[in-house]
Amino acid sequence: MRVFPGTRFELLERVESFPSADVREMPESVVPGTTLDKFAASLVAAVEEEPPDLVVALDDLELINAPHPERVADRVRHAVRAHLARHSWTSEATRDKVTRRVRERCSFHLLAPMVESYFYAEPEALVRAGASRPSRVDAAAIDLEVFVTDDPEYLGHDFVPHQQSPKRKSWAIPLPERAQHPKHYLRFLCDPANPYTDRYVETKGGAAALRELDWSRVFAHGERARFARALFEDLALGLGVSPPFPGKGHPATSDFKNARVLRNL
Repeated sequence: MRVFPGTRFELLERVESFPSADVREMPESVVPGTTLDKFAASLVAAVEEEPPDLVVALDDLELINAPHPERVADRVRHAVRAHLARHSWTSEATRDKVTRRVRERCSFHLLAPMVESYFYAEPEALVRAGASRPSRVDAAAIDLEVFVTDDPEYLGHDFVPHQQSPKRKSWAIPLPERAQHPKHYLRFLCDPANPYTDRYVETKGGAAALRELDWSRVFAHGERARFARALFEDLALGLGVSPPFPGKGHPATSDFKNARVLRNL
């Protein structure tokens, strides 16, 4: 990551995203084997043996959970605590050691409503992602974490509910969600003539956009992008350096002083 030169970042594991469903509908107790349980187990496993200095779990908030991000953070906190209590440890001393490592080295952060939101701060990032037409999103006028577009060509396309229709466009979801969906808008920008809009691939175009993203443009307004700001504040604290983008992080994921389970929760 260019923001922290000299620091080595590694992808430890990809696990299935859990905020794609409304977390308010999840059972109160964490069910073993569910996506959320696996998410928590993966986070804890990362520090059981020879732990990295920091372990940061990232997930998209998604539009369905945008109104209640604190619920998402609370579910993660509860799931990690439940896994630590339920896991078969070799001894109480081992449980205590790993619990302490989780508290000191692990954190969980959200990208709102999804990682593609931040690409709109830099037109070149959209091009790297595969966009073949300019975006009509004015990053100076909105908080990209509360994404919205008024592009009439994108919004004016008919919604065709039948999945197999030849006129079906994958980005043409119902309104108003379509206007608030940065990934679908990017799919439209990549190839509006293609009925299946398959040009945008997260692991290719998305990775290319993110790899060279100019984060200073994302954080050009101090009161915005608070979820991403919390992530960079957490990394800076863990690395013992000054936060590169001063400002307040979102309270759902930046409660560093009162955190009891993870570094920030």
